Amino acid sequence: MRRLVGWATRLEVLAVLIALVPVITAIARALVSHWIPMGDNALVEMRSRDVFSVDHFPWLGTWSSASLSAGKDLNHPGPMLFDLLAPLTAVFGGPAGVAIGIGLLNGASIVGCAMVGWRVLGRMGALTATLVSGTLAWTLGSVLLTDPWNPHPLVLACLLMLMLTWGVASGHTVLLPWLLAVASLCLQVHLGYAYLVPALCLTGLAGLALVVGRRWRLDPSCRAADQRRLLRTGAVAVAVLLVLWAQPLWEQAFGAGEGNLSRILSSTGGDEPAIGVSLAARLVATVAVLPPWWGRSSFTGSIVYTPFDANGTTVTPTGLPSTAAALVALAVLGAVLVGSAVLAWRRRDRPVVVAVAVASVAITVAVLSLAISPFGPLGLTPHQMRWLWSIAAFVAWVVLVGVVRAVPLGRFAARFDQAVTVAVAVMAALAVPFYAQAAGPATFQDQLPTGRSLAEQIEVYRPAGPVLVITSDLRFTESYSTVVMSVLQREGVDFRVVEEGLVRQLGEARRAAGAEVAEIRLAEGRDALDERSGSERIALAGPLSAAEVDELLAGEAALVEAVAAGRVTVSPAGAEMIAADRFAMTADEVAAAMSDPAAFVRGGLAAEMIAAGALSVDDAERALFERTSDLRRKVGITTVAVYARPLDGAVATTG
Repeated sequence: MRRLVGWATRLEVLAVLIALVPVITAIARALVSHWIPMGDNALVEMRSRDVFSVDHFPWLGTWSSASLSAGKDLNHPGPMLFDLLAPLTAVFGGPAGVAIGIGLLNGASIVGCAMVGWRVLGRMGALTATLVSGTLAWTLGSVLLTDPWNPHPLVLACLLMLMLTWGVASGHTVLLPWLLAVASLCLQVHLGYAYLVPALCLTGLAGLALVVGRRWRLDPSCRAADQRRLLRTGAVAVAVLLVLWAQPLWEQAFGAGEGNLSRILSSTGGDEPAIGVSLAARLVATVAVLPPWWGRSSFTGSIVYTPFDANGTTVTPTGLPSTAAALVALAVLGAVLVGSAVLAWRRRDRPVVVAVAVASVAITVAVLSLAISPFGPLGLTPHQMRWLWSIAAFVAWVVLVGVVRAVPLGRFAARFDQAVTVAVAVMAALAVPFYAQAAGPATFQDQLPTGRSLAEQIEVYRPAGPVLVITSDLRFTESYSTVVMSVLQREGVDFRVVEEGLVRQLGEARRAAGAEVAEIRLAEGRDALDERSGSERIALAGPLSAAEVDELLAGEAALVEAVAAGRVTVSPAGAEMIAADRFAMTADEVAAAMSDPAAFVRGGLAAEMIAAGALSVDDAERALFERTSDLRRKVGITTVAVYARPLDGAVATTG
């Protein structure tokens, strides 16, 4: 007990506990706000629930958008993230379990960084590692600390992988199984780590071999003990790899058709152009060297989604430095790292020399791997390279440690430790308030109420057998269909899909077999308010109440009749707005739109023009039409309906 109390009062332990406060707060906030996974996040929830299923046990990770470039369907290599989340989703339920699980993963990464720093460099290593990992948690923002979209849980985990590489390369053999475990997580969850993970593992092993070889040369008597220790650790490491890679290896060996690992290895990126060395250098320099570095604003502001140029082969991202500026910046960084290594070598500070080597390898691999990577099918997408922020944070830590170790602190060492702890507390305080990065599914915070409402309504849907969920008619990146699937799964309703990408996502056992009793479709926006012949609307959610929906439909009917009767015309002010391209339409195009009154009104153009004062209406009808316009402009992608249509005469019921 005395030893436990002693550890609890240590400064490095206090710093770690402080750094964990934002993670704990993020978990609590997700639970209290009844957060639910939507879009790709809901796929993670479903597959984590499938881990304890016989029919739908996941062998692979989620379907990868790299499939669109490769010309064949690929999954991320493994289901390790699903396996980690499965016990928590089973105990706490899907949404709560996912939030808790991702939060624990991020918290474990922070603790792991501190422990590696402490093992190699003592208190200073632990404190500085905690400061950098806590700052990276602030960069992510509170929402991403519990967000399961596969690029996001790996940002802090990748930082831990870099720290573990440094620890192993410094000669700490016991860290090798941990390095292989974290590296396996990164590689299995996202293909973007395909080059970085092997490079770091080889770097760690090479450094370990050099340390052991040097020790044997200096002290041959330790060879036998080292060999026994290496054999034990090596056996554990091999066992870790076999266990963690058992599922994807089984799928490769015994799955139907070509195995996923073969698909990945044989993929060449199709005809998509590569990013190239020039742009790769600019991307790396933007995050690792130039302001705002790897800070919060850089996460969505430094590298932004950029579609292809008109030629379809190049992209022209904005906000990046020129190639010359990027090369100069990288050269300066290289000089700083080399300078740190030289000074450390002269004072025989091996941990700093190794840290510089690991940072140099990471930066080099970052540039080279980006250079040969193809653009995504949509152009330049930052989620492909989230590991850049992890590498940049590690490089910053290496520079910080190199400076601190080069300066003899003497009696000021305690003051330095206290100052770092205060800095950790400051970053934790900044990371606690709610903050949603506009990245991935977390971008669509305004859609969460609609998703929760749909989930509550779908819970009571009870079909007579398996149902077919159709998503092919929905827009790209819509968030609601996976919510519907997740609720169906949770309630024990067997659902099937036909789209090949979804089959790869959800498992072959969910491929439509022709025995489905009902077809489920979704509609967004104004289409969600219409009844469908032969279908039952089993859920409707959005910003309008039921009474407001009725009011809108009645107002639209009156407005359609007024437009058809010629009582609604373009006002003089409206003509000026049209000429000024206010509505992105010419006068002739507006006239053509008004010639179809129903489409003009239901499509929302009438509402926009009334709100802008571009239409002349009768005074007696003005209040009604302005109210209709207000209601119609609230109907967007947060208005969603779910329809069920019986197949082959089967009947589905609610309640």
